[in-house]
Amino acid sequence: MTPIRSRHARSSRRHVQAGIVLFIALIAMVVLSLAGIALVRSVDTGAGVAGNVAFRQASIVASNHAVEDAVYKLFKSVTPIIPSADSLGNNYYASLQAAEKMDGTPAALAGAYPPAGYPVLMPVWTDPTSLVEVRHVIERVCTAAGAPSIATCDMLPPKVSPAGTDNEVKRIPLPQIPHYRVTVRVDLPNTNTTSIAQTFLR
Repeated sequence: MTPIRSRHARSSRRHVQAGIVLFIALIAMVVLSLAGIALVRSVDTGAGVAGNVAFRQASIVASNHAVEDAVYKLFKSVTPIIPSADSLGNNYYASLQAAEKMDGTPAALAGAYPPAGYPVLMPVWTDPTSLVEVRHVIERVCTAAGAPSIATCDMLPPKVSPAGTDNEVKRIPLPQIPHYRVTVRVDLPNTNTTSIAQTFLR
């Protein structure tokens, strides 16, 4: 005897199948949406990394310019900086400045520029290619201004060649000289991107 299936049973089965298909389609849409969001974020991250790398390359050139300027002012200028006294016009300090940040950045270059309460605004050099703004500070690695001494300054003998001559009897002793710390701040115009670099000279 063949069972008789009612029209109502067939309709209920179709509704159940349609509901399952709809549920699976909604899950698929959620998964695709999450994949799309992840792709967008990945592209944004890649673009940000590429921009940071490009800015880093541009800041290296600008930092080198500031370091060369410091070398000129300290050692090569016709009227070089007097090491024992501050020269604010040349961004030079005869001792390390107070209130520097944990990473060694002087307060004059840290945070938003110009810093609140800072007495002298530094001259700005703008790179003609990348349009980055460059400021730098030169500090003698000493705890106090005045004549350098081992008690107040980080000092080492100057570098000399180890080579000698056959007629050399005794080398002239060279005085110890202090170190100078050059800190460079590079700002990208119209953004909040800043790069800080430091080097030591002697």
